[in-house]
Amino acid sequence: MTTPKILVLDRSDLLADQIRGAVADTLPTPDVVACTRLGSAGDVLEADGPFDVLVAGPSLGTRSGLARLRLIREDLPAMSLVLAFSRRPDASLRDIVSTGAIDLLQLPLEDKELAEAVERGIELAAAAPVVQTAITPHPASATSDGGPGTVFTISSATGGCGKTFYATNLGFFLTHFTDKRVCIVDLDLQFGEVSTALRLRPKYTIFDALQRADADDVSLVDHIEDYTVVHETGVHVLAAPRDPSEADRISPPDITRVLEAVRQRFDYVIIDTPPALAETVLVAFDMSDMLYVMATLDLPSVRNMSVFLSTLERLKVPTDRVRLILNKAETDVGIEVEQVTKLFPQGFESILPYAKEVSRSINLGMPVMAASPTAEISSLMAGGMKLVLPEEAQAQIVAETTHKKPSLLRRLTSRR
Repeated sequence: MTTPKILVLDRSDLLADQIRGAVADTLPTPDVVACTRLGSAGDVLEADGPFDVLVAGPSLGTRSGLARLRLIREDLPAMSLVLAFSRRPDASLRDIVSTGAIDLLQLPLEDKELAEAVERGIELAAAAPVVQTAITPHPASATSDGGPGTVFTISSATGGCGKTFYATNLGFFLTHFTDKRVCIVDLDLQFGEVSTALRLRPKYTIFDALQRADADDVSLVDHIEDYTVVHETGVHVLAAPRDPSEADRISPPDITRVLEAVRQRFDYVIIDTPPALAETVLVAFDMSDMLYVMATLDLPSVRNMSVFLSTLERLKVPTDRVRLILNKAETDVGIEVEQVTKLFPQGFESILPYAKEVSRSINLGMPVMAASPTAEISSLMAGGMKLVLPEEAQAQIVAETTHKKPSLLRRLTSRR
């Protein structure tokens, strides 16, 4: 008898662990696979499937989560879907029903009831007339290693922290030191500034890409590069909509499709976000390999960073994927860098000073690391960014970005 396979999709392992215990006495004992990266669900379904049952945990109890489950069910109609939520989803009954779920469970739940729901799903999958196949594969990837690209998301709880500044410099850094393909996606859908910061005039935007008459997933992967504009440094940009009203017509599932397409064509994907936890932004968090959270050296920004990190913890975003950046650090502003660092024991990946080179680079439409490669701020950024690269690539970075000027950072962190 074939061993049934169950995929548990949730940001936490807790539900998967409970299911393993609940079905331990079932014969044959099902193989339970946990996927805590919601954005990687398609990859797991393709690589480890087919699965008899998909159990969706509380993290999917949103409109965007339900929309994602509906798309998965459309690809894999023979797989049973069980919803296990701690509260009623923030969605209409129609949205819930459209997922095709065979059961909606209210957590917390006794092991017996959980086992019964899973076993019923296994039975229905075995009796399904449709032959289950792997999820529809993407066309051949254009990334260097043939797999999906690495995704970095730049975020903050307040505006003016320098997200676009950091995103554009990270894009240049990765292009310059890896010679790989990089694309910045401007997910600040109403007031995106990536194109402005790089003095680009994009012919198309993310909205145009989604308006393709034949914009199914495969077509979107094939043509997504047509909607990007290339900066002179080699960085591609998928621009935000021209009209803020177009942002309302872009849904979380649309963002999932776009980001999946971009990471099939580029080695590195950098997502610039607005200072808000909209569902479109949560999609980016789900798909990110690393999440940079930025703040500036002022009390409201520092306080909001603390609240933001607490929210990420409640959303079950793994802490090992979160990096902190303190930007625009100055002396004599009423708060010291040392005071802020004590508030965040996880530490800051980079502490960046307020620098006149930044304003000059913006006026030139160039990342400061390209316009002023030996400036202190460029060196400090490189020191943090290099940690995402293999060790052999880091020596070159140190050699190119080392400068001889006195360290402002040392003065900032040594003040009492």
